Amino acid sequence: MYDNPSAPLAAGGTGGALAYTGFGSVWLALAAFAMLAVGTALMRIVPRSEG
Repeated sequence: MYDNPSAPLAAGGTGGALAYTGFGSVWLALAAFAMLAVGTALMRIVPRSEG
């Protein structure tokens, strides 16, 4: 368990390994989606003028 470095990857460690393997586009897309969600939430909160 402690001597085998491939054990965490076999246990589904791909999510934690993304930060170390150069998948910057995945994190960029995740940040873009989060900003879009924040923007739509703010647009629902901000009062609009009627008429």
